[in-house]
Amino acid sequence: MNVIITGASKGLGKAFAQQFAAANHTLLLCARNEAALQATASAIQQQFPHVTIYTKAVDMSKKNEVLSFANWCLSFGTPGIVINNAGQFLPGSVHNEADGILEQMIETNLYSAYHLTRAVLPAMIKNKSGHIFNICSIASLDAYEGGGSYSISKYALNGFSKNLRNELKPQHI
Repeated sequence: MNVIITGASKGLGKAFAQQFAAANHTLLLCARNEAALQATASAIQQQFPHVTIYTKAVDMSKKNEVLSFANWCLSFGTPGIVINNAGQFLPGSVHNEADGILEQMIETNLYSAYHLTRAVLPAMIKNKSGHIFNICSIASLDAYEGGGSYSISKYALNGFSKNLRNELKPQHI
């Protein structure tokens, strides 16, 4: 099964990749930092030599790069699992954070998942199967000091996730 993981070079993305590699799934990984992504892929490949891993450096805050990544992923077949993990945290408060932070958080933390999901969904719907996981953070449930635009973007991602779940139930996704 093909597994797409964004933000795969470190943290949760790397941990997800290791788990799916252990289960011998084909990995389609992306991250902004190509060197870190290659290091992660190499380490996983050494640990699980029989797993197939494809990597692509992508800035998921840029729609054109997301769509290019989606098409690249689809060239390997229909994904069985999509993990929208790419994200960025910039601490701040709504009243005093720098201008443009909200847009940056929305582009990275919400639009990346939205555009990737929309691009791969037709193939998944055709197969009537698959799973989509959007990594939201506790910030999607509870506001906290210093959360600012990050928390707003994660609340939106959680809302997207709930809406998507409702829409895709009849499709078995």
